[in-house]
Amino acid sequence: MPILKTALKKGGLKEHKLVKLDVNDKSLVLTNTNSKLYAMDAVCSREGGPLEEGTVEEYTLICPGNQGKFDIRTAKASAETDWVADLK
Repeated sequence: MPILKTALKKGGLKEHKLVKLDVNDKSLVLTNTNSKLYAMDAVCSREGGPLEEGTVEEYTLICPGNQGKFDIRTAKASAETDWVADLK
């Protein structure tokens, strides 16, 4: 059973806000977009940047360090930022 080390209140995650969660020693970033919750790896595949400090535009999470782009629905890297690799 997953162990959450961060608690969220129901309805407490605002649209496009990013929150880091630790689940079973794995760091995830969670966001609410169009009333749906999405989770993916919290560390950028390029330089290990903290994705919870990034921004979300529509369905794109933008890394704060290298501006790499990821689709929050799939955790796939954008073709336009080919310097980053897909996440989980």
